[in-house]
Amino acid sequence: MSKNTALKALTSLDRFYQELRKIPQLSREEEDVLARKWQNDYDLAAVQELISANLHSVAAIVREYRHFGLPEEDLIQEGTLGLMHAVKRFDPDRGFRLKTYASYWIRASIHDFILRSWSIVKMGTNKLQRRIFAGLQKAECAIAALEGRNLEEVAEQYGTSGESYQAIASSFLRRDFSIDSDHGDEGDVLELPAPGETPEQQLEKKDWKAFAHNQLEQAMAALPDRDRYVIRQRRLMDPPATLKELSEELGVSIERVRQLEARAMKKMGELCADLSDVGFD
Repeated sequence: MSKNTALKALTSLDRFYQELRKIPQLSREEEDVLARKWQNDYDLAAVQELISANLHSVAAIVREYRHFGLPEEDLIQEGTLGLMHAVKRFDPDRGFRLKTYASYWIRASIHDFILRSWSIVKMGTNKLQRRIFAGLQKAECAIAALEGRNLEEVAEQYGTSGESYQAIASSFLRRDFSIDSDHGDEGDVLELPAPGETPEQQLEKKDWKAFAHNQLEQAMAALPDRDRYVIRQRRLMDPPATLKELSEELGVSIERVRQLEARAMKKMGELCADLSDVGFD
């Protein structure tokens, strides 16, 4: 196969990764110089160099979203738009690397794109869609912390002050991402495997647990007293009460207890999109 034939056989995605391998990453000092050229002189050449050098981060993050069934080229494009926003707003005086700041803009852009494309994806459940929305919200909160914007509003979601939230978030976010160190076979950057759940995953799990319990409490409050009592005894007690025990306690038949439980579960199912997070299967 000739060289020209081989080049024709490459897809646009192949060519992107081929070119990506040729782009050197910047040191902290080089990044700082370029960022200040943009910040002080609006040097567009400096912006272009910063964007090119950080496309490795876009490629690494896009790998996490391949399973959504959307074209990888589209995800790369959306991630690059997020990177461009990050580069233009990046402040080197805050002490963290551009890739740290940009990663949240990249994720926010990709999450937003997935939500806008939901009807095209046609997969997953409401729970998965909420996770994507939560990921977008988390990215936006991180951006707010890094930029110092809307701190009080963001901090209120976590039950703390804006100053405390920014101190904690900045301390965590200042660490250099592992996507700055290792290169994969395709020239994209791979994250180092974590021994367990990452802090982000732990926080997400905690947030969704709290969200699910909040939904549960709201749904329970909407039930009649007897239905609520049946659900608590049948679903929230360990060990759960039997139908016979409840029929004797309430003075109704076993079948009536079964009907009360089914009616309550149906009502709660209408109020809560997904009760599996709190054990309601």
